[in-house]
Amino acid sequence: MERYPLIGSFLMLVLLGTVYGGCYDLTDCYTCTSQTGYFSWPCMWCPLSDTCHTYGSWYSPCRSSFAARNSSTCDLLPPPTTDSYNQTLAVQLASWSSLAYVKPGEIDPEVLRNVLESELPGGYRMLKYLQKYCDILVEYSACSLLVAISDLERNIIVSFEGTQNIDQLFEQLTSAIVTGLESTEIGGKVLYYNYNVHQLLYPCLQKYLRELLANNPGYRLTLTGHSLGGAQAQLAAAALIYDGVTTNEKLEVYSFGAPRFGDADFANHFNNLVRHNWRLVQATDPVPRIPPYFVYHTHEEVWFSEPGITPSSNYTICQVNEDEACALSQSSHTCFSEDCVEVHKNYFLDIGSKYAEGKLAGDSTPSLSTYGTCDSVDFSDN
Repeated sequence: MERYPLIGSFLMLVLLGTVYGGCYDLTDCYTCTSQTGYFSWPCMWCPLSDTCHTYGSWYSPCRSSFAARNSSTCDLLPPPTTDSYNQTLAVQLASWSSLAYVKPGEIDPEVLRNVLESELPGGYRMLKYLQKYCDILVEYSACSLLVAISDLERNIIVSFEGTQNIDQLFEQLTSAIVTGLESTEIGGKVLYYNYNVHQLLYPCLQKYLRELLANNPGYRLTLTGHSLGGAQAQLAAAALIYDGVTTNEKLEVYSFGAPRFGDADFANHFNNLVRHNWRLVQATDPVPRIPPYFVYHTHEEVWFSEPGITPSSNYTICQVNEDEACALSQSSHTCFSEDCVEVHKNYFLDIGSKYAEGKLAGDSTPSLSTYGTCDSVDFSDN
């Protein structure tokens, strides 16, 4: 009978070896991949968390196929982002994220033009809203995005609408539990709800952007969105680069309070494709904490340790997807109180309501049509 405790002790040592294995304290890819851990298991570097683990470790967020196993693999990892986060631009894009929440059929083109000229710098012209009904369980307004262009800045902005109401949030959470993950063409899997919205809107967006860029060669793309819109902006950014619509050098993403939506493989593929990505997250915002398991954030987190951020708020640029010094430093309890929900709504401004409640309404309305498989609200002729 004495052999059973010995067997249990041996199995515990094996388990600890696969979790820690003498590799976890190594802090860079080259040192990590040159070492072995306990029981001679090789050490492998996970670029998703910038941590070292033994081969096959349950603790590593990277599958073995995406971990660096030798120094030559370390050479292939994407370098750290060298461009700078621009808080002035982030404040401007928060307004564009707010515009994505407006029902476009209720916008007076003249009122909108005056708002763009007086409140949003850069000489942007609104071109189009693209919409598609995306509900499965409940009904609410269509999922949508907007496209605007500036000849002055030689830039195109695409802003994705965020979660509209509690019914849509309920469907997103239910879908995450019931339908799980779907494979993407760029690699890895994303939550089915995000995949479905992407599949409905992206073909129209891709076609329209190809036409715009053909007529405006050399223009850059800036994708943005709040909450759900931030996740969809990231998913579209990766697809646009993967499909050759634009290049890594000419695309950037700014998202506000976006949730997790992709598995570790997707996050790794995203990190390699989209190099200019800024995820703004502020303390006590519950949405970036969900879902809490099986899915991961993309790089590069801009962390505000105090809620209620303003254009002058201090921030930290976090170097890895799930940085324990940033949003993960909060309590493991996710706050869904009224105060915390208000924090989620406010990134420099009340994103969900700045232009809502008829603030862009007037005596006329834009033309309604279809574009590809999407409903289209066209402002380009106004």
